[in-house]
Amino acid sequence: MNISSDVHNYMETIVGQMLAASDFTEKYSEEQLADLACLALSQLRPVYIRYDIDFLSKLPEARAVNFKESAESALAAAESMIQNDRRQNRNEDDVPVIISTTRYKDDIELEWFEKPIVPRPHND
Repeated sequence: MNISSDVHNYMETIVGQMLAASDFTEKYSEEQLADLACLALSQLRPVYIRYDIDFLSKLPEARAVNFKESAESALAAAESMIQNDRRQNRNEDDVPVIISTTRYKDDIELEWFEKPIVPRPHND
């Protein structure tokens, strides 16, 4: 098994599709598009899957809409960072600090695709 080709983050697919739109490709360079992808994906909870078709066939529409809205929100935040890029006029002594917050809660119940298939043994 080669994990880099057998497993992927579905959020990368959504963000990649959005960045491929002419709204972004005509406005930003390849370097800026890569920066946008990194900044947006850093804000999103990863959804690791193996096959898109299997995942999408079981994915409730409301959850798919939620994934897309989350990606749109993350891209909007990333775009504001690219437009206000401090690297252009940066002093070498000025080190940028980026503080981000995650857009998900760790204490919520796992989704059907996140639950472990094999239960863990209890060590008593």
